[in-house]
Amino acid sequence: MTAEPTPEATLPTDPQARLEAALPATLERLRATPGAYAALWCGSAARGEGNAHSDLDFHVLVSGDDRWRANYVVNGVPVEAFHNPARKVRAMFAAGQGDTITMYAEGRPVWPHPDLDALIAEARALHAAGPEARPLGQQARFRLVEEVMDARALAGSGDPLHVLVACRAAGLATEALFDTRGWWKVKPQRWLPVLRAHDPEAARDLQTVLTAPDASARQAALEALTVRVTGDLTYHEGGSDPVAVP
Repeated sequence: MTAEPTPEATLPTDPQARLEAALPATLERLRATPGAYAALWCGSAARGEGNAHSDLDFHVLVSGDDRWRANYVVNGVPVEAFHNPARKVRAMFAAGQGDTITMYAEGRPVWPHPDLDALIAEARALHAAGPEARPLGQQARFRLVEEVMDARALAGSGDPLHVLVACRAAGLATEALFDTRGWWKVKPQRWLPVLRAHDPEAARDLQTVLTAPDASARQAALEALTVRVTGDLTYHEGGSDPVAVP
């Protein structure tokens, strides 16, 4: 029997409570999926950090050889469910897919099964070990330094576009910092708390780029953040390998 939709007037107003109230009906729908036999609740709501714009995210284990994604709405709450055979999840772990590893490491089993327990244990071990650090390539370094210099020019001229360009460059620098330090990548919404845990000074620089009303302070913080990745702001020689033109 399918659960009756909860009347809108009786839904909780607290975002996290609203998301959790949709769990029973969502789980009933997941259980009704042909071939499904386990489910992991993951994402911000599973961590207790849901907001008014959060959805419910699930990884669902299925038998057979197919994998798919499903999107629907339960009691006004958006739901996204990733369906995979267990062997495909392990293949994603082996390929170093950080988002999948993180979701399994941090998720909450809501439809338990020994296969799911084993995957969670594997993901937690991989997550604790961290990804392999990747040095910044010359092309990526050149692009990052170029973005910072574009921002410096705008800061000096008082152009209001400095906010946009500086934030874009800070995003590149932050992503590069995660790569070069060997940290699992997270969504931008979690950059600041993760940086505070790993490198408080880098978190302070990013916070300043995002909030400083003064262009000079914003630019100084951007350059400090970037130097953590590049070492300096000088241009280095480099280039891509020749590619044959068809």
